[in-house]
Amino acid sequence: MKSLNPEQALERRRSLQLPDEIDVVDYLGSGARSHVFRASLDGDDVIVKVYREEAVEKYARRYGVDIAEFEYGRNRALYDLEPIRRHVARPYRLHPRAGEHTHSIVQEYIGGLSLGAVIKEVKHLPDELLEAGYRVIRTAEACGIHDLDISSGNVRVVDVDGERVLKLYDFNLMPQHLAPPNPFVWLALRLGLRRKSHRDYRNLRKWEWRGQKVQAVESP
Repeated sequence: MKSLNPEQALERRRSLQLPDEIDVVDYLGSGARSHVFRASLDGDDVIVKVYREEAVEKYARRYGVDIAEFEYGRNRALYDLEPIRRHVARPYRLHPRAGEHTHSIVQEYIGGLSLGAVIKEVKHLPDELLEAGYRVIRTAEACGIHDLDISSGNVRVVDVDGERVLKLYDFNLMPQHLAPPNPFVWLALRLGLRRKSHRDYRNLRKWEWRGQKVQAVESP
């Protein structure tokens, strides 16, 4: 995530219009589509994801959706799948564009490290994380949810009682089967030559490749 200087971060915090029970405590950084704040809600550690205006306009113009409603809906749909719930950040609140509060979603705060950082730290891809990745993708795919944006830098790994647990937290990538980027992808999807979860399985193979690469470098 990119960061603002302290003055810019403070200015953004002051500009937020959120329910009184959401206490914003820090600015965490920004990505391509949003700024992220850490907050407290009823004693729970959460984040508030505030969308960039250019992302809001793009999703409305190109896809015909409210980006907050879109991301919250995908987050909720995955979280409601019991077999993979522990791997999905809990969704708390949705503040749509037309509402009285700052255009945002509120979601469980996920700490830990990125999967890429874990691979680098332990010098390989732990089997349990790869297995969890396949379990998430296959469960989601069976329920019609695709393109989960699971690059190794976009997935977190947290420690739960000594166990490494994979966590997904970013759900605003528009699936290609809903908005094909070009006629070739559209045709491949239509003819069944490209599966809807193509990019998900490709990312899992990239996890494996990255783990093997690090392991090869570290081997004597």
